[in-house]
Amino acid sequence: MYPLLTLDPSKIFECTIIKRLNRFTVLVEAGDGLIQAHLNNTGRLYGILEPGRRGVLMNINGVKLRHRLLGVYNNEEVILLDTSIQEKAFLKAAESGLIPWLNPCSLIKRNIRINQAVIDFLFKCGNTMVFIELKSAVMNLNGYSGYPDAPTERGRRQIRVLSELASTSVKSIVVFVSSVPGARGFKLYCGFDKEIGRVVRDAVAKGVLFKAVSISFNHSTYSIVLENPDLTVDLWSMCEE
Repeated sequence: MYPLLTLDPSKIFECTIIKRLNRFTVLVEAGDGLIQAHLNNTGRLYGILEPGRRGVLMNINGVKLRHRLLGVYNNEEVILLDTSIQEKAFLKAAESGLIPWLNPCSLIKRNIRINQAVIDFLFKCGNTMVFIELKSAVMNLNGYSGYPDAPTERGRRQIRVLSELASTSVKSIVVFVSSVPGARGFKLYCGFDKEIGRVVRDAVAKGVLFKAVSISFNHSTYSIVLENPDLTVDLWSMCEE
């Protein structure tokens, strides 16, 4: 494991999930009171964000909300839900040369609008420009991380844009950030979005690469760590033709 980010322990504390209020807010209990906390993950989070589950909060300097849900316990390990932390950790790993299939590379631009989609990153790897889109994979599929946990029109649109780029010989990569501690690999899951399997199949045919990294929260050291920089990717076993 490689430490990527160290969080301030004075700003981290545990809570109990009460309920999700909307896509971006969750009600939790901490200490002697109830707190509305920011949820930086728009997935459905089935089986994760459940009432009574232990969670981890982080103090933030938000205008409306003062706390953000960092993750939720699964037994004694924490599933990292905060996509902004996932993104920061991925960039740290990439810029530190810890991802072998993305080395040596440097970040050129973020949030690139192409047609009707926004792609997360543009890297320069040697003389090659590489577009990268991150996807948060927090579903636990019998020891494998999975994505998506809900219909994702936005995700399909982004993959289609990467397919268009790849078809013109522009290197394009979708990276699944697995936050299931100790995940054995990643699996694309089509149970909630039947169309995404077809979109991914077309993308592979046009040259889009699909990779996965495993990034988790170590609650004993308050650090975000890289578990595996090249997690096995299975795009087909849970997606029927």
